[in-house]
Amino acid sequence: MMKKLLLTGFDPFAHYNINPSWEAVKALPEVIGSFSVHKMLLPNIYGTAGRLLLEEAERIKPDVILMTGMDSGSTRLHLDAVAVNLRDALLEDNKGAAPWGEPVVPGAPAAYFATIPTHALVKRLQKQGCPVHLGYCTGGYVCNDIFYMAAHHFAGSNVKVGFIHVPLLPQMVLDEKLALPLEETVKILRQIIENLSEILTEEEHA
Repeated sequence: MMKKLLLTGFDPFAHYNINPSWEAVKALPEVIGSFSVHKMLLPNIYGTAGRLLLEEAERIKPDVILMTGMDSGSTRLHLDAVAVNLRDALLEDNKGAAPWGEPVVPGAPAAYFATIPTHALVKRLQKQGCPVHLGYCTGGYVCNDIFYMAAHHFAGSNVKVGFIHVPLLPQMVLDEKLALPLEETVKILRQIIENLSEILTEEEHA
């Protein structure tokens, strides 16, 4: 039986005119493993991105929500383990907001762990030679914002939530050694989703 995967990427922000997260997401097929993939483009805007994500999740009723964003500091994809209840903007979002030291959800828990099997995925993918690693936090920007809002909303439910950061593309940097070609990012992202599908299927039949 097919499961529904809500897969998101972001629009460009700051001085960038492209965002590799959305470029990778939209290049993926509509079916991966046991997942029917529903793709969604989110705006880099605090609060708004998370609200739109939750509205779409309410509409399509996904089994898994996998969010993606860009990371300018790595040439590997990393699966983030923790979403924190903190907005710390090092630069403005696409509406000019730059919150600092503010909670994502006032009065809510300090942090949530991803509910996809992040550690098992990383270990399994690394054994396959896949350039992924474990990220411990998504920071305080809009990536963390949607991760925390989704994790908070679906805490205690059967909906699994996770976040993946992808590298910059070669055309976004002066030194291509600091980037990863889109076709490589797409290939690795697909491999992550395929392995996630396999792990969840194995868990169901355990």
